[in-house]
Amino acid sequence: MAYKKSLGKTILLLTGILIISFSYAWAIAGKDPNTIKNDSRSDRDKLTTKKVTAKHYSDSEGDKPAEKVYKNIKVFKGLPASRLIPTMRFIEASLGANCRSCHVYDKTKGWEFDSDKKSGKKKARKMIEMMNDINKHHFMGHQEVTCFTCHHGNLNPETVPALLKLPLKREDRNEKDITVPNRLNTVGEIIAKYIKAIGGKEAFQKITSLTFEGTTLNEDGKETPITIYQKAPDKILTVGQNHWGEYSRGFNGEVGWFKSGQRQDEIKGDDLNLLKDAAQFYRDISFDKDFTNLRFSDVVIVDKDTAYEVKGSLSQYLSYKLYFDVNSGLLIRKIQYNQTPLGNIQVQTDYNDYKNVDGVLIPFTVHTAGYDFNQTMNFNKISANAEIADNKFDMPSK
Repeated sequence: MAYKKSLGKTILLLTGILIISFSYAWAIAGKDPNTIKNDSRSDRDKLTTKKVTAKHYSDSEGDKPAEKVYKNIKVFKGLPASRLIPTMRFIEASLGANCRSCHVYDKTKGWEFDSDKKSGKKKARKMIEMMNDINKHHFMGHQEVTCFTCHHGNLNPETVPALLKLPLKREDRNEKDITVPNRLNTVGEIIAKYIKAIGGKEAFQKITSLTFEGTTLNEDGKETPITIYQKAPDKILTVGQNHWGEYSRGFNGEVGWFKSGQRQDEIKGDDLNLLKDAAQFYRDISFDKDFTNLRFSDVVIVDKDTAYEVKGSLSQYLSYKLYFDVNSGLLIRKIQYNQTPLGNIQVQTDYNDYKNVDGVLIPFTVHTAGYDFNQTMNFNKISANAEIADNKFDMPSK
């Protein structure tokens, strides 16, 4: 399983969020891409991803097979090269593993991802072949069994049932139908109510830039400052603090980049597509245009709120569940599923504390959790229509 360093390991994993469209969360995470942790894993809902393509995604067009880009590819031959890194992340999340579990690191040469010296890598290949065989012969080729099915975040699967099993956090679903007065029955009605709730399309279109100022509270309890600049139609810049000091991450409509200390790199592949998604300024008023196969699914309980569940896809590999409060109409939760050959990587974003900013309601508290991060962004000031030069989003000169 060859692996290539990817800048922004959690980059966009962190989002599900805001961009005005409140979908920039992972795009602004302040984690260094080389940070590797064995965190507890949240529940992964299965979600069948239909193969569709959104216009601002390009990874499915002309993407070379993994074996043409990476060395010593065995079980992932034919896989688009851009999907290899997300696949490695799914393994990391499912097994509580990290790169060193399978790959060789030499203090002089660095990473030797094509090496087969470690037995863990050989064993992983056999496990992947076993999993694929089970799905092929017992589930008609559907992805019903994944690494997580048995491992649940542990290298060694449990073979004895636990005496006390803690429930995994998920949306609560009543066995009986949930009664909703004046219930909406179509996705069009739900989206229309949401747009009206945040202030309406005309008010939203009057805003051409946003500046978010606040703090980020990470899972370790550390609070650091963060500032996010956004400009229509597709520019974003995040400036924050990590263990190495100040970092910045941006997208100028064409090029994505990351800078931390003396290190600076261009963002490519899957992480670039996630950053592009986060940079869509008017996503909140264009759900019906941006999403494919958008459909009303169910009425569910999210925490203590009743919500309409809407499903849809943004690309061949990215699918979503959107939860709109039945009373206020506001978006209160979004779950992103990044599809890999082994299973889906899940990122959940919750939106709270909506306040009026120049006639548009925007959440001032955004909580995002993925397989290797958990953070809350609290904004104390959000300004609209400030003059922001286009070159502010460009990659800095080295």
